[in-house]
Amino acid sequence: AQEVDTTYKYWMTIGGGIGKSASVDLSYISADFNYSFSLVNNFYRVGYLTRGGIYKNSTGEDGYSFNSIDISIGKRLQSEWFQVSVFGGPSYVFGKKHVSHGNTEKYRTIGLETDIQLLFKPANEVGIGIGLYGNLNFVKNYAGININLTIGNGK
Repeated sequence: AQEVDTTYKYWMTIGGGIGKSASVDLSYISADFNYSFSLVNNFYRVGYLTRGGIYKNSTGEDGYSFNSIDISIGKRLQSEWFQVSVFGGPSYVFGKKHVSHGNTEKYRTIGLETDIQLLFKPANEVGIGIGLYGNLNFVKNYAGININLTIGNGK
């Protein structure tokens, strides 16, 4: 009989992206920090995402800035050179929305966060790839793409 693999598996991801408006001016930046880990046979992720205007106290072109804290459950498929992971779970979303010329209003809500990571692993412990994220919430739904760098124990 085969032994059960009890090795703790984990990886940390740092991602970022820039969105452009129709006029090619920068409209928002995004940054994603998360830690994914295994417990028994399941994978979990704790993450923080920020997306909004480039300048302090500004919002993106859509008039919103977002901050999201989430905990998710997911699956991972891994080969020697590639890794794909899919996560989904509840999130706490907070930020600002543009209400009038130069004025913003704070908001807080709950949402459902999703994250898909597609990684190329040139070394066992390091990966680079893209992350596709989205959030359904009660204020304004959003989605985007980040470029991700990943480090982990490679198992």
